[in-house]
Amino acid sequence: MELVTRLARLPVGADYDQSQLVQAQQRLADSGYFDSVFMSLDTAGDPSAAPVNLQLTEAKLQKAVFGVGASTDAGTRLSLEHTHQQVPGIGWRAVTKVLLDRETRSLASDWTAPPDAGNWRWMGGVLVQNQQVGSFPVNSQRLRGGRSQNGEDIDRNYYLQYDRAHSATTDPAAPAVADALSANYAFTLRHFDSLPFPSSGWGLGVELGGGITLGGQRDPYGRVLARWLGYQPLGSNAATGLTDARAGRLALRAEGGAVIAKDGVTLPATQLFLTGGDNSVRGYGYHDLGVTLPDGKTTTGRYLATGSVEWQKPLPSGGRFADWEGTLFMDAGAVADKPAELRAKVGVGAGLRWRSPVGPLQIDLAYGVAVKKLRLHMTVGFSF
Repeated sequence: MELVTRLARLPVGADYDQSQLVQAQQRLADSGYFDSVFMSLDTAGDPSAAPVNLQLTEAKLQKAVFGVGASTDAGTRLSLEHTHQQVPGIGWRAVTKVLLDRETRSLASDWTAPPDAGNWRWMGGVLVQNQQVGSFPVNSQRLRGGRSQNGEDIDRNYYLQYDRAHSATTDPAAPAVADALSANYAFTLRHFDSLPFPSSGWGLGVELGGGITLGGQRDPYGRVLARWLGYQPLGSNAATGLTDARAGRLALRAEGGAVIAKDGVTLPATQLFLTGGDNSVRGYGYHDLGVTLPDGKTTTGRYLATGSVEWQKPLPSGGRFADWEGTLFMDAGAVADKPAELRAKVGVGAGLRWRSPVGPLQIDLAYGVAVKKLRLHMTVGFSF
């Protein structure tokens, strides 16, 4: 009962608010602890002290889920996920997942405690991964521990993280494997009108970290990554002053990152940047854009900058707007080891959006100006 109260977060004696009731029900459903949640207000008694009725079906103590998917970035994807709702002895939830696709093979286990009175949770995790990073296959390991707080409008995390990974370079003077220990703080702000199909609003995510390399030489470094997504309706009805969907909207996206360290410091490749693909610079392959080495291979860089502008317009069908939209877009992005070396690669194209039962389906045909090739991109879902 204490867990339900903490997740619902409905103060005793507060005025009735339908939206707060819906949000509480959604929090309980999204927590993963319950298979079904139904919440309603009991209006049979005193209206000044009406109780909230709650019907719950607890989730199974353990479950395993096998998944099959596909994307143009990573090809066919297979996954197997096991969840234990209450690990004996500590009562934490443990989620262990195996993932296999064209770019990545990984084993991850994430552990989270039940939320406290402030909705904060202790969390820890381990990740072992082999991933194609630019032109290099990179083996990496990560340990993380800290606290997190998730809400409707803001998520916060602070944690210590240990990274060990190949340095992804052909420089014989660089260590083959690099280690780093860092302290990090991250937050995500969301102010969209509706999810998972926003038509206006914005989101901002920021990661801040500072750490030290380990091994033979210990050098400090700092890392920052920021991303922004905004939707701006283009038209309004003169009579009502409300948004006119027929004019469509602009979707604007930007991302920037920097790793600050002395020249010559070797960091794990997983702490650096690449870009390109379905959700960054379309017209290029997944993580195809990075630092070009003298032998022509691509590797990670210390600085990242990307941006996108997209016009989205509902498509009419039978005198009304259907669940399909057409889009025109332009993306640009670059990765470099110095800010002055950033040279944007541009992609332009057109696409379709569909409000599918499992979230937004995105189908884009993009032309990579630098490579002079067309590339098809397909993704499903919205996350920020």
